[in-house]
Amino acid sequence: MITGVLFGFFAAFFQSGSYLFSKRYVARFEQSAFGLLAAGHCIMGVFAAALLLFFFPRTMPPVSSFAVPLVCGVAMYLAGQTALFFCLRCADASRVSPLLGLKIIVLAAISITILGKHFGALQWTGIGLTLYAAYLLGSSGLGLDLGAWAYVAAACLFYSVSDLCMKELINRFSYLGLFSACVVSACFSYVLAGVAAIALLPFVKSQSSARWKAALPFAAFWFVGILFLFGCFASIGVVFGNIVQSTRGILSLAMGWAVARRGHEHIEEKIPGRVFGVRVAAGSLMMAAIALFYLG
Repeated sequence: MITGVLFGFFAAFFQSGSYLFSKRYVARFEQSAFGLLAAGHCIMGVFAAALLLFFFPRTMPPVSSFAVPLVCGVAMYLAGQTALFFCLRCADASRVSPLLGLKIIVLAAISITILGKHFGALQWTGIGLTLYAAYLLGSSGLGLDLGAWAYVAAACLFYSVSDLCMKELINRFSYLGLFSACVVSACFSYVLAGVAAIALLPFVKSQSSARWKAALPFAAFWFVGILFLFGCFASIGVVFGNIVQSTRGILSLAMGWAVARRGHEHIEEKIPGRVFGVRVAAGSLMMAAIALFYLG
């Protein structure tokens, strides 16, 4: 249990760091969201291919049995990443990260309209708290503009569909055991994402060595975070793992505050203590709302 919780915290830490490196990239290179998408996922594709050498299954199911969730999951994930990078062009990473908790609203809508599920009082309370926390995060300091909200909504939608596809993909490799199934699914996904990123390179602005170097920290932090996240899921399950992962909102706020204090205001704006307190309270409320939703 303790190991799984630690894995979840490390996943939250590395993902929070990756958001800051994403913001640094798009701020430095002419708001180049597609450049980061291509370069970062080419690098992660190499990481995934190297790791897959150690985890490749001795017996593989037919490709047709897992191709649909793999391709759809990666396509939705890349769309979500693109929306996230565009959002980071006009908002700080410390505000965007907690807002990704709005995914539970999307998952709730999918569950009700498509899967025919019903929610209890705790889950509806969690949904209501999520909306209130999002309002606090969006209105504290300089309010988020309509474009930023649209990108957040798009990212949550695409990530939610990707999560559902990835869960199905892991099920197709369940015969390997939960841990190996998670690692193999992640590796196949990021190898495919890397191939898609290579295909995108000709349409992206020039990829100088400086751009590749700037994309490397984002790729490394995100990929390590994903590995910790899947290790967390393997140790304590997907539900509890998602609750622990939601601490990334608080971690992102703390990291953003530290970065701004060190004078890197092109990455994170320096905000008054009162606004920071409101954002921490809202991030904590978002985390509590996610816990209520999953435990309900």
